[in-house]
Amino acid sequence: MKSGKDKPKPSGGGLMMSTESFKGMARSAKEAIDQVVLANRILANEDVLDAFGHVSLRNPENSNTYFQSRSLSPQFVTREDVLEIDLDGTVVTKTDKKPYGERIIHGAVLKARPDVNAVFHGHPLPVIPFTVTNTPIRPIAHFGGMFYEGIPLYDDYDVSSGMLIATLEEGDRVARALGGSRALLMRGHGCVVVGDSIQSMVMAAIRLRDNAQVQLWAMQLGQPKFLSHEEGRQAGKIAVESAVALGRAWEYWVARAKKAMPDLG
Repeated sequence: MKSGKDKPKPSGGGLMMSTESFKGMARSAKEAIDQVVLANRILANEDVLDAFGHVSLRNPENSNTYFQSRSLSPQFVTREDVLEIDLDGTVVTKTDKKPYGERIIHGAVLKARPDVNAVFHGHPLPVIPFTVTNTPIRPIAHFGGMFYEGIPLYDDYDVSSGMLIATLEEGDRVARALGGSRALLMRGHGCVVVGDSIQSMVMAAIRLRDNAQVQLWAMQLGQPKFLSHEEGRQAGKIAVESAVALGRAWEYWVARAKKAMPDLG
């Protein structure tokens, strides 16, 4: 029988492994494409994206193009579905595959925001009530602290487009409405979320949905006590500026996606 000192020690749930294996920013086009696939699958698996919505990642080898899936439900995206697109929405990849119509959002935001490398557009249901009322989404849980500076609202649609962002002019308006914020609400439509990496964008998209849901629940019980500006700033800094936190969250979401979608390997 082994003595107590010979017994294997717990691994701590793999935390060190998660942190050490976290790659963060894509360093090549190949890595970027892989991350686009994972982001689509994660956000579909976490019910932030449904049959519609999309993500993009700036090409680390050419800042004037980005990678995004062809027009396809996010849960089915593979490497073969990812297209290279320029910031005006022209597909660079030689293909007959159809791109998303609202790719215009992604190019406009990436053009306007050199600090942004990843963009999300989707329609998470808990967010939409806040787009059609005068009630703002405010950080109510520490994981929502990253939105402490506020979330602006877009409400300048081209009526003929059916509230879809389909022209360069409207894409520019969306980018201007976003300004320097991490997220933008779109009246009766959904939201745009951005990040300096695809990992920070995925975290922000999930946390925006979660914070909106908690806020909706809390408002049914009474007057919520929201995070102060400084509480939100500090909580947000820990969440999205820490490689440890991002790495831990990313590997958790990747593992859940791979368990649910065996084709990811």
